[in-house]
Amino acid sequence: MEKRTIRIIVNPIAGVRPKSEIPTLVKHVFMSDKFEVDYCETRYAGHATELASEAAKQGFDTVLAIGGDGTVNETARGLVGTKTAFGIVPMGSGNGLARHLQLPLESEQAMQVVVENHRQAIDYGKANEHIFFCTAGVGFDADISQKFAQAGQRGAFTYVREVIDHLRKYDAKTYSIYTDDEKIRERAFLICVGNASQWGNDAKITPEATMDDGLMDITLIKPFPPAGIPQLVTQLFNGTIHKNPNVLYFRSSHVRIVLPKETPVHVDGEPFEMKGVVDIQTIPAGLHVLTPANPVTQRLNNLRYGFEEVHYSILANLKKSIPNMPDIPPITKLLKTK
Repeated sequence: MEKRTIRIIVNPIAGVRPKSEIPTLVKHVFMSDKFEVDYCETRYAGHATELASEAAKQGFDTVLAIGGDGTVNETARGLVGTKTAFGIVPMGSGNGLARHLQLPLESEQAMQVVVENHRQAIDYGKANEHIFFCTAGVGFDADISQKFAQAGQRGAFTYVREVIDHLRKYDAKTYSIYTDDEKIRERAFLICVGNASQWGNDAKITPEATMDDGLMDITLIKPFPPAGIPQLVTQLFNGTIHKNPNVLYFRSSHVRIVLPKETPVHVDGEPFEMKGVVDIQTIPAGLHVLTPANPVTQRLNNLRYGFEEVHYSILANLKKSIPNMPDIPPITKLLKTK
């Protein structure tokens, strides 16, 4: 039997989660007579894209990204328009693409999905030639992405801190939006264009989006009073934000947003300064991903992963003040080993 060729791309310094167990897991899951594995570590920004593109040109069956959201997105960008399958072992803060695809967040289980080899073709998007897979947007979430990138610290703890700090000062802007069917001019707190249903962490900003319909779902949140925050946050996480009275929700394969001035625009959480127009289009069935053949609800595992992520974020922040502080496993890891 011919071996499956798999290039594994790991970013050793991404995110806040430890990666010391990864080489052992790779050997345990893939080192058999069924697989030929090429293990690579990234060394600089954009390296994952180069490694993935090279693997596709060399005819690798699969490229597996192990790391945070940035590593996952970089790797996927190198595979669009190719026949090489894309696998994910999520180790980021948000894991929006992995969560939307119902991938396990536990590393060994996610590797088993690659072993199953169940392939699905999904759409991706382009925002002024910047490729994205989950969401692109302007307004508050783009501003937060910019602040987060400048913070110098990763993890959920830093992100929540930036949201709380920035929410008090944010001033909504007026945008003109052109879709396949209409023109809309609205003052907006944010506009999110979603290929997938969520930003990450199960925050479903475009809850009815699917990745194989050739369409983007657009959520426009109008300015709202402080008293409206609890309802918006609750609906964001229970998948009903499109039913909020301060929200406009629509679909289109092509979206043009006229920006009021040079404005931050985020593409899968990566901020860019843009001016004039951000032009967003769907590329149907442009990426082949590996997904569970029989998806199961991962709520308890996802909740455990969330607690661990907060733990590692706090630990990373503490280590900046206490350089010799030892690693402390989260309680969920300690309970799992007993």
